[in-house]
This record gives sequence, C-alpha cells and structure tokens, in this order.
Amino acid sequence: MKSIIIKELKLSKKGLIIWGIVTLVTILYGLAEYPMVSQYADSIMDSMNSMPRIVVIMFGMEGLSMDTSLDYHLIMFYWICLIVFVHAVYIGVTILSRDQRDRTFEFIYSKPYKRNEIITAKILVGVINIIVLAFVSWIGSIATIMFIDGTFAGVIEGKLVIVLITKTIIGMLLTQVVFFSIGLLLAAALNTHNSALKSGFLFVFVTYVIGIVIEYVGKINYLNFLSPFRYFTGTEVVNNGINIVYVLISTMITAVSVYFTYSLYNRKDLI
Repeated sequence: MKSIIIKELKLSKKGLIIWGIVTLVTILYGLAEYPMVSQYADSIMDSMNSMPRIVVIMFGMEGLSMDTSLDYHLIMFYWICLIVFVHAVYIGVTILSRDQRDRTFEFIYSKPYKRNEIITAKILVGVINIIVLAFVSWIGSIATIMFIDGTFAGVIEGKLVIVLITKTIIGMLLTQVVFFSIGLLLAAALNTHNSALKSGFLFVFVTYVIGIVIEYVGKINYLNFLSPFRYFTGTEVVNNGINIVYVLISTMITAVSVYFTYSLYNRKDLI
C-alpha cells in the first residue's frame, strides 16, 4: 500500500501546488487591497448597505464590518472556503477515478493489492491533500492578521484573534472532509470521471445556493443540515465555537459516504 500512496502523492503534487497557489493569491490579493479598503471602509460599508441583502450575503459580508482584523479575516475566509470546498470535491472524485480516466487501472489493479487496500491508500492521499490546503489557508490567515494588527497576540473581546482564526480553519477542514467524502461517493457510483466531477461541482453549487437561501430567509436555520456551507460558518464559529451537532452530522455524512464508496467501488466494472 505504501507504493500506492507514494504514486498517488506524486500524481496529485502538481494539482495541489496549483490549488495552493490559487488560495495564496486570493489571500495576497486581500492583503494588497486592505490599505485601500481600510481607508474607505465607511464608504464601502455604505455602498454594501445600499445593495440588496441577498447580494451582501453572496459577498460574505452579512453582519460584518471592516473595523477589526477579525472582520476582514471572516470576509476573506468566505472566499477561501469556496476555493477549498470545490477542491475537496475535485480531489475526492479525481483520486478515485483517475486510473479509470487515464486508462491506467490495468497497471495498478494487476498488483497484489485488494481493492480495499487501493481505496484506503487513495483516501489517505486525498486527506493529506485537503489538510495541506487547510494548513496553507491557516498560514495565510495568520499572515493577514499579522499584517493588519502588527502582532500575533491581538485580542478582541478578551479572546486571542489567532485562536478564533484557528477555530474557523478547523471548522473549514471538517467541511472539506464532508465534500471530499461526497466526491469519493460520486466517483464510486458513477461510470466516468467527467460525470462524477460534474455531479460533484453541481453538488457544491446547489448546497451553496441552499446556504444562501437559508441565511437570507433567516428563520429556517433548522434546515442548515441541508448545506455543509452552513455547518461551520466563520461568524458562527467565532461567536459560539464549533457546534458539536454539526460535527456529528459531518461525521455521519462522511462515514456513510466512505462506507458506500468501498461497497460500490468493489463492485464497479472499471473497463
């Protein structure tokens, strides 16, 4: 199994670098814009307040100002989540169906490994990928706070900003795992890489829209379970911490998805 892990790490290295660069560029763009944004913060907030509320929600600025480094992090965090969640589904689909897409399955499945061992190795590599991207996001977010506050020891309402940021990244990672597991399930259930990838991206889009609608309506938070985007929102985690209910829901979705991934992939005809 070690050889499969090494092989998959090599194959996914280039893609991970690209996704990491995209994430860092997004963060760096936010840093570059901050001096102007902070200078015209009042004007920008007035403009946002004049827009329809649905637009404000879609920009990830509902209930936020630009008065503190934490507020700015939460705005950037919203966009980072969009990137890493799409990546999580992408890597879930690709890590499992790459051999079928590239017609290299005969090589790997001719080795003395059971399918379960191959699936496990691929899942481990996928998890490594999403953890690395979450770590890159955490480093970038910490750098943002350092740039704005000039210190790692900033405090808001008696809480260390760096601790609050770390909690948001942990919540983001948990959601990445959910999307990753959905990607795995789609790769196992559908016949081709393209169909699984399209379905995965559609799943991200639909759950994103559901999350927007839930926040816009405001009185149907009991439907949050329908959208992973709503499990660990930055504002909610900062204000109330990581909700154990959504940890359990995330765990359940992941466990069920992985179980059926093994079950379906073991019966799948790769030819």
